[in-house]
Amino acid sequence: MVATITAQDVQNIDIAGLTIAIAVTFARLGIRIRTRKLGWDDFWAAFSIIGAALLMTGVIVILNPKPSMTQLTRTSGYYITSEGFYMIVWTARLSILFTIIRISPNDMRRILYWVAAAFGVMWTFLAMQEIVICEREPGWKQAVPTQCHLGKSVAISQLITDIIADLCLLIAPLRLFWNSMMPASHRLRLNIVFSTCFLTTVVSLVHAYWIFANLGLNEIFTGIFEVTISMIVASLNVIVGLLYRLSVKGSSMPSERTTGGGTQGIELNSRAGVTGPIAVDITTTIYTDIEAGKVPKVHYDDGPYEGGDKTPEVAQFRGY
Repeated sequence: MVATITAQDVQNIDIAGLTIAIAVTFARLGIRIRTRKLGWDDFWAAFSIIGAALLMTGVIVILNPKPSMTQLTRTSGYYITSEGFYMIVWTARLSILFTIIRISPNDMRRILYWVAAAFGVMWTFLAMQEIVICEREPGWKQAVPTQCHLGKSVAISQLITDIIADLCLLIAPLRLFWNSMMPASHRLRLNIVFSTCFLTTVVSLVHAYWIFANLGLNEIFTGIFEVTISMIVASLNVIVGLLYRLSVKGSSMPSERTTGGGTQGIELNSRAGVTGPIAVDITTTIYTDIEAGKVPKVHYDDGPYEGGDKTPEVAQFRGY
């Protein structure tokens, strides 16, 4: 039995869902600004707010067009809705990916940058594909609500790219977990954060089904629900990190190995290709090399190493 979605249902989730997602993202940015830990992952999260504003506006235009609105305005409202959808989905994924990049060693970072480029290619392809398909059959522009019938090709493309992207986000942190000796509590928290990518995959499957079925309001409803979940998941790592720090504030932290001039960290024993231990401090993001008591000058976040050979690494990351 097909659930009956009304225009009012779509408008409710458009306003309520996206407002919550925007509020969570602003909270995440506020935490990062206060702790002075802004990074590229925060840039992409902020970019998703723009997409949410576009999507919210576009949905209102196509569902409740004013009598004075021309066909061009209604058509523009639809394209704003569709492109806002893609902007949120992919900037949220890029935010999660760049969070992983922040805590990764240099050799792994190079691979992840290529993954980010692939995300950009998939985003561009989907956005252009929808415009091309809709412009081939412009009859939908006269309808109210104004909505293009995307067809099976768009559903298949969305499904394939969603699965590929979410698998990348799930697989990427595995090397960090595999090479680590994190305390169970920290490992559990990171697993929870990254495994939530499955939520967007599940919702995207439902969204693709409604595109196949060509049920317009159901398609819009599940699309808005998908981007709402995507934005919340993208900021979950920062929110969970704040809650964790508040929960342990005032209590003694577990005994951890001290490295890098007295900075406490969690030891990560490398099992392949790394010449020394990696320590991860879940409250800071500083990358240094240590060789015979000498700490060479580095700029890990913004550029390559300067001076000295890369020997035992100490990797510490912010944002959690």
